[in-house]
Amino acid sequence: MVTDFEKRYIEARRALVSSDYAKLNDKQREAVLATEGPLLILAGAGSGKTTVLINRIANLLKYGRASDSEDVPAGATEEDIKKMQDGGEEGRRIAALDPVEPWRILAITFTNKAAGELRERLSRMLGSAGEEVMAGTFHSFCARILRRDGAPLGYSAHFTIYDTDDSKRVIKDILKDLGLEEKTFPPREVQSVISRAKNDCQTPEEFQAQWREINDFRKVNICKVYSLYNRKLREANALDFDDLLWHTVRLLETVPEVRDYYRRKFRYVLIDEYQDTNALQYRLAALLTGPGKNICVVG
Repeated sequence: MVTDFEKRYIEARRALVSSDYAKLNDKQREAVLATEGPLLILAGAGSGKTTVLINRIANLLKYGRASDSEDVPAGATEEDIKKMQDGGEEGRRIAALDPVEPWRILAITFTNKAAGELRERLSRMLGSAGEEVMAGTFHSFCARILRRDGAPLGYSAHFTIYDTDDSKRVIKDILKDLGLEEKTFPPREVQSVISRAKNDCQTPEEFQAQWREINDFRKVNICKVYSLYNRKLREANALDFDDLLWHTVRLLETVPEVRDYYRRKFRYVLIDEYQDTNALQYRLAALLTGPGKNICVVG
């Protein structure tokens, strides 16, 4: 049962933390102050989604879970309540409850431009602490993981990342080697089919199994292209954009110690433009979320 003192302490703490975000509207402030557990933020374009993310990270760094907890520290006093009610730096120091280290926050966006804007605004608001927050795209974050921990999958830390043009060039070479006309097998279309297979976590063998008993000239040959494409990338110690996601999911699903490391490392996970995630990105987000389920998605 919550005592009268504990109730007044919690109210004073929440009021002080909330006052730091008085410039936000009610719903924005509610999202910023809800720190614990899963959170889905639905908002339209131009409604301040990035502002909410920035302020939410700022709140986690400064106050931790103070705005979303009923815990009262042992040894709390009436003087502490008064200092929080008065405001000021001492009151804010007292109000903080388990403030999180910046490197324990992961913020994922979909484009390099959005990631750059997020990092810039974090640095502007939080200084050096903002620069320590792990903010980037799904692909850049997966590349970091694979360079550090991808050895169990057979990749060295120095793998090359093939962009869309690189991948298309490899596919064109394979079509030529197989004697397949580009008019019949447009490289972009073949590339799209392979991409969908990888996003469905299908190896060339699993993809081929779908079409083994179907006498489909196009599908049978695309299966051959996919198999050769993967072999050429492996020989070149290279990964394409889809591989970055797929192999990171494979790594986290099959190597528990790596998965546990990242779950311990990131206390809070935030994902922007969540409506654009595919099934593979959803699996990645779930694998990164620890027992506290402190994941916030915005879309």
